[in-house]
Amino acid sequence: MPVDPSGLVHVHDARLHNLRHVTTAFPRGRLVAFTGVSGSGKSSLAFGTLHGEAQRRYLESIAPFARRLIGSAVDPRVESVTGMPPTVALEQRHTAARPSARSRRCRTRSGSCTPAPAIIPRMSSRAARRSTGVG
Repeated sequence: MPVDPSGLVHVHDARLHNLRHVTTAFPRGRLVAFTGVSGSGKSSLAFGTLHGEAQRRYLESIAPFARRLIGSAVDPRVESVTGMPPTVALEQRHTAARPSARSRRCRTRSGSCTPAPAIIPRMSSRAARRSTGVG
C-alpha cells in the first residue's frame, strides 16, 4: 500500500454509480466528512470507492479459501487510491420494524443510527491516553 509523504489520501478517476471521473485528495489520519446534496456521490465515494478498495486490498492479502468464506466485495471502479490507511465501515441500523419518523430520519443521519456516538469518544480517549502516556 503506497503511502503518500504529503499525508494525503489521493483518489484518481472514481467512476462508481453517480461519480463521473472524480479525482480528489483529503488528509490522512483525520476525521473526514463527505457532505453534499442528495445524489451527489457521498456514499459512492466513502463506501463504494474507498471502503471497496480497502476491502479489495484486504481480500488480496488473505488465502483463497478464506476469500470464499468472506464473500464478494464491491468493485470500486477507480483508477487508483494511494495513501489510504485501513478503513472501518459502520453499518446503519434501523431500530423499528415499520418505518416511523425516527427510522426515516436514520436514512439521512446515519451517525445517530450507528454506534458512532459511542465509539468516537472511546477512540478519542484511548488515543489521548497513548499520546500522554496515561493508562
